[in-house]
Amino acid sequence: MKANTALAFVICSLLLLVATLRPSPFKSFFRWGLAAFVSLISLLTLFQYVTQIDLGIDQLLAASRGDTIMTSSPGRMAPTSALGFLAFAVAVMIDHWEGMNSRIIRRSILALLILLAIGAILGYAYGAPTMYLGIDSVTAMALSTAILFLTLGIGGVWLRPEYGLPAILMERTLLGSNVRALLPIVVGAPLLVGAAVAAGYGRYYEGEFAIAITSLGSVIAASLITAVSVMILRKSEAAILIKDRALAASPSGIIVTDHLTVNEPIVYINPAFAEISGFNDDDIIGRNCRILNRDVEGCEVARQTLRQCIEDGGSTIVELQNRRKDGTLFWNQLSISPIHGRDNVITHYVGVVDDISAKRQQHEQLQSALRDTRKANAIRNNFVRQVSHELRTPLNAALTWVRLMEVDDKDSTRNKGIQVIADSIETQSRLIDDLVDATRYGNVGIRIDKAEHNIRDLTDTAVQELRPTIEQEHSLTFEVADGDYLLHVDGVRFRQIVRNLLSNAHKYTPSSGRIAVRLSADVRTIELQVSDTGKGLDQEEIANVFEPFWRAESNQPGLGVGLSIVHSLVMAHSGTIDVLSKGAGSGCTFTVRLPRTLLDKTESSGTSGATASTPPSN
Repeated sequence: MKANTALAFVICSLLLLVATLRPSPFKSFFRWGLAAFVSLISLLTLFQYVTQIDLGIDQLLAASRGDTIMTSSPGRMAPTSALGFLAFAVAVMIDHWEGMNSRIIRRSILALLILLAIGAILGYAYGAPTMYLGIDSVTAMALSTAILFLTLGIGGVWLRPEYGLPAILMERTLLGSNVRALLPIVVGAPLLVGAAVAAGYGRYYEGEFAIAITSLGSVIAASLITAVSVMILRKSEAAILIKDRALAASPSGIIVTDHLTVNEPIVYINPAFAEISGFNDDDIIGRNCRILNRDVEGCEVARQTLRQCIEDGGSTIVELQNRRKDGTLFWNQLSISPIHGRDNVITHYVGVVDDISAKRQQHEQLQSALRDTRKANAIRNNFVRQVSHELRTPLNAALTWVRLMEVDDKDSTRNKGIQVIADSIETQSRLIDDLVDATRYGNVGIRIDKAEHNIRDLTDTAVQELRPTIEQEHSLTFEVADGDYLLHVDGVRFRQIVRNLLSNAHKYTPSSGRIAVRLSADVRTIELQVSDTGKGLDQEEIANVFEPFWRAESNQPGLGVGLSIVHSLVMAHSGTIDVLSKGAGSGCTFTVRLPRTLLDKTESSGTSGATASTPPSN
């Protein structure tokens, strides 16, 4: 080996070592400097061969030893060696660049260097001087030089072991196993045999015989590996087929996305997913999963959970709404998990899709039933509490006066006691009637006996009955517009409607307030309005005002069934009732509308429509 060749190998070894260090100013400076030095030696050597001008570069390393100067020529580096050093220096410098193109160029240059070295080694082994440039007037590449170039080339390839052939060799896959088995035989066997021949162990046979033996051995080894690979591939194919059929038979939708590609495109769906979503392979393969969320609002928390899970490389289960191909919505219980490739890198994500729309609907129905049950329990408890209080109050008053009359037999005491007891019995009777009405109206409907009545006369009778009581604290007015007020109604029940509305207004209107009753009629309806200047209602209270046993103020007497009875009676007459209030302190206006079509009905007695489940809208 020539002196300048040995020096170049030392520098290339240092260059390879520096290239493995972490990025730093020291690394960049030395790498560029070493690469430039190797490139200079190589270019000067090639210049001497091309121009036939001796620059004396070969004698630079011919050192003197005392008074004796080496007279023998140090020899000139082979042109193939110079090209090899130049290629290696360029490849290591390109390794500094980023991007796929730089990797391809670097690997290509190193592959040519390795092929150059293998060619020279085989040339020495099998007696082919042309392969190591052993011709007249040109320096040949030494065998040791070729071996060192092979080592340098392999070292340069392994600078980036995370991709290319080194990555394949490290894979724990069928491909990696085959490459690891084939590489030593296809590449290593000829080199070993060639080295043996070059070392003189081929004196018992010719080089051509060694070539034939090596080729035959490679063919046999490759055939054995191919046969084993076919058997392994058959087993793998059977396993893949079983897994594919299992995925196809799964009742849950399966979707797989490519995590290494921008926009995470879908690469696989099973038939169950196509059935759930309506999308087939042509519709959805290569597209992002966002196609399922087009124009779907809500579920932002679930979507954020999915995005965060994919960023963190984890697994999660969420419930969100998706849209089918036909535009209909469905509830999707989505479970996603990562698929790891070599080096534990996430390559894909698999999602399991289950249509839980029916389950969600059942859950919502159960929740609604639970809320209704709780509401009913609350109403029942409130009812029991109110009934016990309201029924006990008149009984307590009557009992008190009975005890008082036992100890005081004055006429005044007896007369007052009899009056209080009579009032208590009347109050008790009215409360019992309210309970009976509330129970009957809520369960079996209302029996109404229709006849032709003058609504103005019925209203006036009810107003006059309550006027003395109301006008003790409030002013009461009754206005009637001109019109025809004949209508087929149940007179008793209609007066009950008016009395209950007036009693409610009287109860919730402060002293010195105003209560007004108005009647109007047109060709379609007869309208009754009862308005007051009482406490008023907010929107939430308006929504509950016709509920049985509901009261705007818990300290007011009564059971809270008056307005619910009014609502049921109005519905039984095919009418409507609305309540209007601007809020606290603004009073309320209840409006009852009875249709004129009642005049066309035949006068009869019977059971008519029952209560409405919800109060009418304003």
